[in-house]
Amino acid sequence: MKIVIKAGIASAALSIAAGIVSVAPATAADLGYGRGGSIKDNYVAPLPEVSRGSAGPCYVRADIGYSLSRDPDVKWPVNNGTFTGDANANGVVDQSELVYTFVGDTVSNVSLENTWLAEAGIGCGSGSRGFRGEVTFGYRGDRKLDGEPLIFNPGPRPGDPVGPPPADLDDPLHTSITSYTLMLNVYKDLGNYAGFTPYVGAGIGAAYHIVDPTFFTGNPALTNRIEGDRDLAFAWALMAGVGYQLSDRAILDFGYRYIDLGKANSGRVDSAGFVNPRVEIDDIAAHEFKVGLRYHFGQSDCCASAHQPLK
Repeated sequence: MKIVIKAGIASAALSIAAGIVSVAPATAADLGYGRGGSIKDNYVAPLPEVSRGSAGPCYVRADIGYSLSRDPDVKWPVNNGTFTGDANANGVVDQSELVYTFVGDTVSNVSLENTWLAEAGIGCGSGSRGFRGEVTFGYRGDRKLDGEPLIFNPGPRPGDPVGPPPADLDDPLHTSITSYTLMLNVYKDLGNYAGFTPYVGAGIGAAYHIVDPTFFTGNPALTNRIEGDRDLAFAWALMAGVGYQLSDRAILDFGYRYIDLGKANSGRVDSAGFVNPRVEIDDIAAHEFKVGLRYHFGQSDCCASAHQPLK
């Protein structure tokens, strides 16, 4: 009897063990062991890596070009002396017999030479909005300036013998200007078309002019040179152009610019120590064509996390 009972208990134990073995794989396949949902339903894939851009929004640039100068507005006041007659009949010119008259300040036939230009700067863009700003420093080489002021005829000097008035002689003036600029520019990129990105822009800044001494030719009454001067003026510009994407970091830039460099003046003291009116040079402007390279540095998403967030 005991043997039969033991055999029955052993047989029941074997049945229970077999049932556990057959159920275990199915339960192991359930996340939470029978609480619903399989491991497949809650599988978490490895987090995808972010592909970082190779070029950031900021760049350095360098340009060379040609500046086609517009003829500026030049003024130089002229006061001529007139002998009114030998009132005291002493045969010589007296100071009281001289009258000085302002005849005008117009300078005609003005021409300002063209010149090469060079420029360098740094800028940053706003990405998808297409706006970017930059600061540039530019140089325009020495440009010769010529013009024809009104004829200067000082008349006889006190103490000269009375005689016929001297003949009027032409007296073209000559000087030259070198200019430096510091500009703040803002651009709007107008989309990318097969690697080409047209743009428009505007800028404001300052122009620093170096005016060389002014001299005159053809008039023996104007043999002295008027000293040069240095002036700081307000400058503004309008731009348009197109950039071509050479690589992730490099953009070839073809640009046009109209730039107004303000005004400049000569000094007043001449080489003999006499004080003269200033030569005033206003509306110094140019149409400029340039080609350059913009080189981007850094990464476009330098501060992003290493992985994309889960959705």
